[in-house]
Amino acid sequence: MWADARPAGKPAVTRLWAGVILLACLSLLGTAAYLKPNPRGFGTHQQLWGQGPCGMLILTGLPCPTCGMTTAFAYTVRGQWLRAFWAQPAGFVFALSTAALAVICLRTLVRGRWPRWNSARLNPHYLFLAILVLLIGAWAFKIIVGLADHTLPYR
Repeated sequence: MWADARPAGKPAVTRLWAGVILLACLSLLGTAAYLKPNPRGFGTHQQLWGQGPCGMLILTGLPCPTCGMTTAFAYTVRGQWLRAFWAQPAGFVFALSTAALAVICLRTLVRGRWPRWNSARLNPHYLFLAILVLLIGAWAFKIIVGLADHTLPYR
């Protein structure tokens, strides 16, 4: 009886991790679909369990580096990509990345193995630096656009 039992091998563990990550991605995207994007380009997060407005925006009149992320996700899942980009460019990129990761995880669930990629190019330090540059660049973009269209400083 025990001779026929197959131990949980690498494909089982791979599928487990893919399922967990897929569930996380779908939770994020599902929450974004549930929320109604705020047309101001920020503040959508206030629909989540009584969250308050951005403290930095209230104190300084300028957005924090993540202002508009939730709004960008909400617009992205609705296919309103230009609005998502204007709300928060980094949030738009992260929303698309989340959807892409969900597809990769679904493929991994079916095949039992992760897709092959050149891990030498996926250096954690470079990835961190790229995300940091994206966040700072998106923050600067949001401030510049807000000053140009006179929606900043926020009052």
